[in-house]
Amino acid sequence: MPDTKKEHEPDEKNPFIKQTIIEDNKERNKKVISAACLAIVFGMVAGPSMALTSHIINKNILSKKTKTTIEIPKEETTVESSEEAESSEHVEDIVASAIESIDLNEKNLVQMYESLSKVAEKKDNTIVKISAVTTDTDWFNNTLQNESSCSGIIIAKSGDSLIVLAPNMEKEGGIKVGFYDGSNQEATVIGSDQLTNLMILSVDISSMEEKIKSIEPVVLGNSYQLKKGAFILAVGSPVGVSRSIDIGNITAIDKNASFFDGYGRVIYCDKHLDSIGTFLIDTSGNLVGVVSNLDDSSSISMAYGISDLKVLIENMTNGVGSAYLGVRALDIDKDKAPEGMPSGIYVSEVRTDSPAYNIGIQSGDIISMIGNEEVNSITGFKNIMEKLKPNQVLNIKVNRSGKDGFTELNFETTIGARS
Repeated sequence: MPDTKKEHEPDEKNPFIKQTIIEDNKERNKKVISAACLAIVFGMVAGPSMALTSHIINKNILSKKTKTTIEIPKEETTVESSEEAESSEHVEDIVASAIESIDLNEKNLVQMYESLSKVAEKKDNTIVKISAVTTDTDWFNNTLQNESSCSGIIIAKSGDSLIVLAPNMEKEGGIKVGFYDGSNQEATVIGSDQLTNLMILSVDISSMEEKIKSIEPVVLGNSYQLKKGAFILAVGSPVGVSRSIDIGNITAIDKNASFFDGYGRVIYCDKHLDSIGTFLIDTSGNLVGVVSNLDDSSSISMAYGISDLKVLIENMTNGVGSAYLGVRALDIDKDKAPEGMPSGIYVSEVRTDSPAYNIGIQSGDIISMIGNEEVNSITGFKNIMEKLKPNQVLNIKVNRSGKDGFTELNFETTIGARS
């Protein structure tokens, strides 16, 4: 490697490096005057030319690099009527009796698992390996380089970019995405969420091979249609290795799980799956869940239903901030509530250092109004939060229990951002 401190002596044999030019003073003066005139003319022409060129570049080139915009179809939660429940049970009885009439054997079981494995394998090219490099120093001031990795899944296309959903691992050293064919590309974090620990990446594939450009993103399914006992396929890193797969069943569904700033469905699986980069797809190959770190100590896995994440994913992808208050709340059962309890939602937990925490909202408070909208249920609370924007200033009305009953309190709040 060359020594940058060493001064390089001039080469006596090289006429290009060592060249002496002697000119007559008159000739030199003429050239100076000519050069000055040319500079004035050039300046007069270059100014308007550069302005016109800049306008053309901004209009025709830079304007094309607009921010990512996608729209994700959403589903609404529905409450099953008694008639629907009876119809569902009737169908289940028919299916059960049909299965009993079939003579199942080992060959049938193998064929069934092979069929399910093929569904997962067809989505293998949508799985990517996310790698992030960080640097640190030890006690002896030595520089250490660490690489962490997980799996992500391609959920959309936007122009020449692929949109990837992955666990949040935003690092100072940048992020790379590895595709199924072994190729790698730098990625840009365009959105992240501190509550679900998810992020959205944009990967420019304009210079990549056609097989990468032709990847079809996974379809975001309807997790509200999932049923207990159904087969579910885990892709990504279910066993801690990227591009691994696993097959299991949905053992339970909590339809009204309380999350910070909302609620949703939690899907329970009969396997302990790695919570860093594992995704659930149904037997049609649609993405229906994202395995979470809700409870890593459990012997079974829990996942967010994808339908509850669609608004968040769309906001992160489009660069729209999602509102953050930092409250976990529950519905108040009016039939069991003590006399005199105000209507609203019951605050069961306030996240430390959240906007709600910083203004003084406490566990046990009852939120009855946010801005100009009444809050009567966690469903309404979730809908209000999805409409709010970060940095929005509004009033939150709560009722706090004391020895003399409930006291109404008003807090002026600046809504935070979940990123």
